[in-house]
Amino acid sequence: MKIIFPYMARWNSANHSRWHHLFKKFAEKGHTVIVIQPPPRESEETNYIEIPAQVHKNIVLHTVPISPWFWNTKFPVDKIFKKAFYTIKTFFVLRYLIRVHQPDVLILNNFPLYLYTLGNSMPIVFDYADDYVSMLQHELQISPTNILSRLSVWMLRKMFEKSSLVVAVSKVLEEKIQNNSKIVISNGADVPAEFRETTELRVNKSKPVVGYVGAFEYSIDLDLMLTVAERMNDCAFLFVGAGRDFPRIKELVVKKQLNNVVLTGAVPHPQAMKYISEMQVCLNLRKKGEIAHAASPIKVFEYLINGKPIVSTRLFGLLRIDERGEIFYYADTLEEVMDQIRSILDDPTEKQKRIEHGRQLVLSTYTWDLLADRFLNAMQPLLNHKRS
Repeated sequence: MKIIFPYMARWNSANHSRWHHLFKKFAEKGHTVIVIQPPPRESEETNYIEIPAQVHKNIVLHTVPISPWFWNTKFPVDKIFKKAFYTIKTFFVLRYLIRVHQPDVLILNNFPLYLYTLGNSMPIVFDYADDYVSMLQHELQISPTNILSRLSVWMLRKMFEKSSLVVAVSKVLEEKIQNNSKIVISNGADVPAEFRETTELRVNKSKPVVGYVGAFEYSIDLDLMLTVAERMNDCAFLFVGAGRDFPRIKELVVKKQLNNVVLTGAVPHPQAMKYISEMQVCLNLRKKGEIAHAASPIKVFEYLINGKPIVSTRLFGLLRIDERGEIFYYADTLEEVMDQIRSILDDPTEKQKRIEHGRQLVLSTYTWDLLADRFLNAMQPLLNHKRS
C-alpha cells in the first residue's frame, strides 16, 4: 500500500505524534508513506522544534518550498495565518506528488485540508485525532456563533462526507462523526526497552520522583503541576517536553525558587521514555473542556506500558477506557492531586494492582503494532474497491 499524508508540522519535531508511531509501523510492515511537511521555522511550538531522528526507508519526506523570510516573519494570529498559507501552497504540491507517485490512499488529519478533497478521485481517510473546532475557537478566542466557527463546523462536516473512512481517536469524537464508515483507533504505546540506571537525569532520586511528559501547551494544567511541586517539596518533579508555554513555566520555576523541579526541554522520544522509567508517579493533569475530554493522550499509554501509576484529571475519554475505575488515580483539585500522590507512595499494594491492570490493558489492546494492523485492515476494503 502506498499512502500520501500532508502534515502540518515538521516530521522530525519534538511533537512525536500518533502518525509517527502508526506510519513507522506501516513502514515496517512494507508499506510506503509519503509525508508532505512544511520547511523549518523559528518557533517555540513543538511542531517546529527539530529533534534529530532516524526515518524508516519506506517513509519519504517532501518539504513544501516557502520563502524563509516569509516563513519566519511574525504576523497577527501567526499560527492560524501560517497554517492557512501552508495549506493552500500544499494543495498544488499534493497534486504534483499524486501524479508522480500514484498513491493508493490519501490520509488527512484536519478540517482545513478539506481543500484537498476537491477534484480528488482516490480514497480518502480522515484521521480525526483532536477536537479541531474547539481548538480553533481557543486559538482565536472566538465563540461557537462566530462566522469562523460556523465555517469550521461546515468544513468538518464536508470532510466527513468526502471521506471513504473516518478514524476517530476516541469514543467521544466518534459520536460527532456523520459518516457510516467510521472506526475508533485510539492512541497507544510501544513495549518499552530495558533501561539501565542512569545518573544523567539531574534529579535528586533520594526523593520520590513525580513526572510529566508532553507538550507545554494551553490544554495542559501546568500551573497546577507547579503548585503541587511548590507544596510537596519532599518530592522531586521532573517535567519533560517543550512548547509555547515553556518559557513562562521556566520563568515561574526560577521566580518561585522551585529547586525540586527539573525542566528538560525538548528531548528525543527514546530519551523521554528513559525519563519515564525514572518516575515513581506520573501526571496527566489537563484543563477541563471539550478538547481535553475528547483527547486520547499518548503519554497516558506510555506511562501505563512502563508500569507507572497515573494521577489524572477526570476526563470522559479516559473514563471510558477505565470503565471499572481500577487503573487511574483521579484528581481535579490541588488537594486531590496531592492526596493521590501520597496514596500511591504510601500504599504499594494498591499501586501495583492498578499498574498491572493498566499494563495488561495496553498490551492486549493498545500497542502501536495492534493499532497499526487495525488501521491497515480498515483501509484494505478501500483499495479493493479502487481496484475493482
